[in-house]
Amino acid sequence: MTDGRRVVITGCGVQSPVGLGVPAFWNALVEGKGALRPIERFAAADLTPNVAAEIAWDDGDPDRAGAFGLRAAAEALEDAGLDPTRVSAERLGVALGTTLGGMTLFEAWDTAGETAGLERVPYYAPAARLASHVGARGPVATPQLACASGTHAVALAASWIRAGRADVVLAGGTDLLCRFVVAGFNCLRATSDVSRPFDARRKGLVLGEGAAVLVLESEAHAAARGAKGRAIVAGCGAAADAVHMTAPDREGAGAARAIRAALDDAGRAPADVGFVSAHGTGTPYNDAMEAAALTRVFGAGRVPVNSIKGAVGHTLGAAGALEAVLCVRVLETGVAPPTAGLDTLDPACATLDCVQGAARRVDARTVVSTSSGFAGANAALVLVAA
Repeated sequence: MTDGRRVVITGCGVQSPVGLGVPAFWNALVEGKGALRPIERFAAADLTPNVAAEIAWDDGDPDRAGAFGLRAAAEALEDAGLDPTRVSAERLGVALGTTLGGMTLFEAWDTAGETAGLERVPYYAPAARLASHVGARGPVATPQLACASGTHAVALAASWIRAGRADVVLAGGTDLLCRFVVAGFNCLRATSDVSRPFDARRKGLVLGEGAAVLVLESEAHAAARGAKGRAIVAGCGAAADAVHMTAPDREGAGAARAIRAALDDAGRAPADVGFVSAHGTGTPYNDAMEAAALTRVFGAGRVPVNSIKGAVGHTLGAAGALEAVLCVRVLETGVAPPTAGLDTLDPACATLDCVQGAARRVDARTVVSTSSGFAGANAALVLVAA
């Protein structure tokens, strides 16, 4: 028997610095590979030196973030075996988060002249571009909640399906490197030359770019077309810090509330969780805060934890969506990838059981993904095996 309001993930697509497509992305993570290298796109005079993860292709599309989203969505739809033209347009939605995904359009417009490029400005919202591409006439939104945008997008998509507002939603996040983004993070002195999540030597984040899109469907819709869910979106939670515009609550109270809210929504207890995909930016404050939050919820050293940012960099609005895809693969394979860049666990994070050095077998039928953004925007997802 199917549940019309249960939300299943039937397809995944990824454009990432470590690989284009889910298989390449997953294999690189399991093997502990990374793709961090110096930025080459910008002239040295433009920016303070920084290091970033960068996708190895550029097809000249001025809306890079939109292009990433389209490519990830194409793979996700193929993976789901779903032709969007066969879905009622009014029951098809898009939730695609970003931070400043359309900024390259505005940078080009600013340098080209007063009116040049105006015809492209409406596509600054990646969700609008993807919706136009697939003909979605259901709910469409671009959540912009800083680095938690991708996670919020998946949660929003799930809420639409649960509420009966859509049968299928393409959900995820996309973001890119551009002058404005890199210069902004450099001004905050938040960047480093290497990403070391939870490591004693961590100094800051490394910026990356990419996209991930997941096909979310009501279980009844998937069953009616003979599709099997790869995972179930069982719970979603969000909570604000309300402490500072950029710095997190040092005690991790908001992040812990978001995780507990997601677990309550899923009807799961902390003891049910077999793996956590952490936000793990490699900044001094975030990682210590997150260690405190996870320990509040799960206790010390009980659940395996991973961060992918040592491999792909911090992909901003795409981060939570990439981590949701990671969680799907952990549920399917029972394997947790190592945390690239982690050599010596910081004493401030010593209560975490971080997967490091090599991939690990995990007993995971329920997993949690966490995200935190500027202004204290915390979000969490609970995914369970289908």
